[in-house]
Amino acid sequence: MSEPDQMGVEHNLLDKDNPFRILEDSLASFPSDHSLTSSAEFRSTSAAPGSSPSRSSFSSRSTATSSDRVTWGNICPHGVITSGFKSPPKTRVLRAGHSDYGYGSIINPRKIIQDELQSGDDAFKKGQYIEALEGYDRVLRMKPKSVTCRISRADTLVQLGRFEEALREYHVAYKLEQGNVTVHHRLSLFYLRLGVVDIAEMHMSLTSSEYKGDLSVKIEKVKGHLINSGNARRCDSWKAALREVDAVIATGADTSRSILAFRAEMLLQLNRLEQAEETFSKAIELDSKLPTLAKFLGMEPEAYVCAVHAQIEMAMGRFENAVAAADRAHRVDRFNDEISAIQTNVRLTSMARLNGNIHYREKQYSEACDQYNIGLKYARSNACLLSNLAACHWQLGNWEKCIEICDQVLQIRPGYIKALLRRAESFAKLEKWAESVRDYEAAMKVFPENAKIVEALSHAQIALRKSQGEDVSRMISGTEVKDITSAEHFQESISESGASVVYFMEPSNAECIQISPFVNSLCTSFPLVIFLKVDISQHPLIAKTENVHVLPSFIIYKNGNKVKEMICPLKHVLQSWVEYYNFSD
Repeated sequence: MSEPDQMGVEHNLLDKDNPFRILEDSLASFPSDHSLTSSAEFRSTSAAPGSSPSRSSFSSRSTATSSDRVTWGNICPHGVITSGFKSPPKTRVLRAGHSDYGYGSIINPRKIIQDELQSGDDAFKKGQYIEALEGYDRVLRMKPKSVTCRISRADTLVQLGRFEEALREYHVAYKLEQGNVTVHHRLSLFYLRLGVVDIAEMHMSLTSSEYKGDLSVKIEKVKGHLINSGNARRCDSWKAALREVDAVIATGADTSRSILAFRAEMLLQLNRLEQAEETFSKAIELDSKLPTLAKFLGMEPEAYVCAVHAQIEMAMGRFENAVAAADRAHRVDRFNDEISAIQTNVRLTSMARLNGNIHYREKQYSEACDQYNIGLKYARSNACLLSNLAACHWQLGNWEKCIEICDQVLQIRPGYIKALLRRAESFAKLEKWAESVRDYEAAMKVFPENAKIVEALSHAQIALRKSQGEDVSRMISGTEVKDITSAEHFQESISESGASVVYFMEPSNAECIQISPFVNSLCTSFPLVIFLKVDISQHPLIAKTENVHVLPSFIIYKNGNKVKEMICPLKHVLQSWVEYYNFSD
């Protein structure tokens, strides 16, 4: 057989027996940038572009060993892994961490998101809003376009009182999916809370039928009550207006600065100052950037809030703050007649009060009365001006007029201590001791350690007992704790009519040293009670007879009978029992 034939036979054998041959021929026909193998030998023996491979190159490949053939392809001949072929290493852990997920395990991010969302929902249902918010934040870090999570996060922010953030979150959800009926439902409810019924109606129209019925009823109720409250205000029907605005809030519009300020104004008109101030404080806690109605009672909403603030500050006697708030309201809505009138009234009232104070300091009491009366023309129920007017009448000796004005002040502000003390002093001037004692006792509850009030009460109590024909000699002399000198003196003292408090002590005892000054103050504060002191180091027999073993001890006697015993009492406990027996018959 000739050499070419031999070569042909060999070539055929290679075609039959060498599985790499077909792959080599097919690879040789591809351009270099589409090569399927990176074998250095294959690249070195490949023909140049445009030429066919030489016979010698084929011959050399046909005689290669099996170990050389491994590098020519990706499939091992006859399924046998030859030497030099290495399997790629298997990775046991697919993510960062220390857990072994096994071969081929894949963490499902969708499952993680579902678990975190469920965790947030569970915390929300339990009222754990901070934990719920943290859970929703974790979900949004993984899936920021989750509309469901955005809505849930906004609901949580509402529960936390972070209304501006909640509104932003609702709007993000709305931009992500404008046709989502749940988003429109939440926005409708939120704008209803703000009292912005027109926008609430717009979102209600875009929600599903299952939500529309309830929302429509609420929106119509809010609109109706707002109209009724405005009409009642124009007629000066403060109680009716208060009922209507309370109905607005109960229906759901409870997060509106203007509506809460309206309620505070009605309470102010009804002379319920503490409630008005408390309600207004809730209003100003709300963010002023939250949406509001375009007009409220014909005024700019923020101007109305400032106007109410000015009136409350003036009613509480903070005139400088009132002027500042009124000026701010006028700057916001300078062309509104009602705002301008409020600013004028506040300024004139503040000026009249200032002029009255100047005359009072110069002891020009009649002129001071005139100025305070001018201020009262603009603020008829101003407790501060009325109290100052009562002080002028007291200085002028008009006791009855002073009492009359103090009555007005205490109807407006029941806890106004200045008016209470001035009325007590006026009653004392008129020798109406029972009324004087009543007012001083009320003042004592507010300032129990005020020395002037204690002294005035003591004098009034003594005068009352004297006017009733009682012997007050023991009360007049009972301004300090009396020392017991003998057992007979002890029996004689506790047998007197009325209540006696016996203080068993020892001068060297640390607790006795600590409480003794307080006992002395009680003796001054409660003149109807006789205070006695027994030094057990000098009179051990009295202590043994009265069964006293621990110091300090206190025993209260009433008409010679033991009625109360206290061992090492707290100061407020001792005072409460002394006060009880001071006023009991």
